[in-house]
Amino acid sequence: MLLVETEGSYTSQIMLDSIDIHVGQSYSVLVTTNQPEADYYIVASPKMVNTPDSSNLVGVGVLHYAASTIPAQGPLPAGPDPFDLDFSVNQAKSIRWNLTAGAARPNPQGTFNVSNVTLSQTFILQGSLAEINRSIRYSVNNVSYRVPNTALKLADYYKNGTGTYQLDAYSANSSNPIAIDGTFVVSGAHNGWLEIVFKNKLKAIDTWHLDGFGFYVVGFGDGEWTPDMRSTYNLYDPVVRSTVQVYPGGWTVVYAYLDNPGMWNLRSQVLKHWYLGQEVYIRVYDPDPNPAKEHQPPSNLLYCGMSRYLSVYISMYIER
Repeated sequence: MLLVETEGSYTSQIMLDSIDIHVGQSYSVLVTTNQPEADYYIVASPKMVNTPDSSNLVGVGVLHYAASTIPAQGPLPAGPDPFDLDFSVNQAKSIRWNLTAGAARPNPQGTFNVSNVTLSQTFILQGSLAEINRSIRYSVNNVSYRVPNTALKLADYYKNGTGTYQLDAYSANSSNPIAIDGTFVVSGAHNGWLEIVFKNKLKAIDTWHLDGFGFYVVGFGDGEWTPDMRSTYNLYDPVVRSTVQVYPGGWTVVYAYLDNPGMWNLRSQVLKHWYLGQEVYIRVYDPDPNPAKEHQPPSNLLYCGMSRYLSVYISMYIER
């Protein structure tokens, strides 16, 4: 199959016998139907798990030629070793932007190449497992996200976060000494380039997703990340996507250009991790009230938490 696209980005066209698709990701491939007319198996199997063909973790489909009279038969085709992470990393590194495609390019100014950008911030975010108040939780930098009673954007707009969260209360560059829960909100520099280093201390492959932006996937590595690792980045043709994998005991680095004001969720796409606290919000603030950048709250806005009292006040004010 010929890989042509991932998450809205045209990729360098490479032929693959198999492709790793991690939680929350999507790809487009082209398959040339040039084989004898018959039915052929299509198999999806999990990574880092030993599964027999009969397992309900193995998905099986059939590619059917219109004139076929021969059903798919025989053993299922074998894929790559599910525990061979070197294979997976090398394949991930081979997925690059197609510099010859005439499609729309990401901001700023339609750039593909990020070798000359100036970084405004670096976040180093480590996903890990923790025990907090005798409960198993997932965390970012040893902070497991606590969902507040008031929606963050409401609290931010009407109360500047007061009573709901404290901006930059937790570090986006190092882990808290002990595991705690808290409403983790960090500042993102508007119109700045953000480098995010994702570290994985779990035993399974993790994936991270950022709302509101596409990011450039510039590097993968094993062991500890240090600033010296920047010399290994692909800054020439990194693919842009919104969800990226991080391998066990390793790191992944992305660049994001924060040109979209708002309160944006950055989270593990693995549902168990996300549900149990592996997420953080990035507040990208622009004082310019231009509604073309960020709309004002609608008149039929639903209030909750602390903001419900504000709703009553506004209603009384309008009646007067």
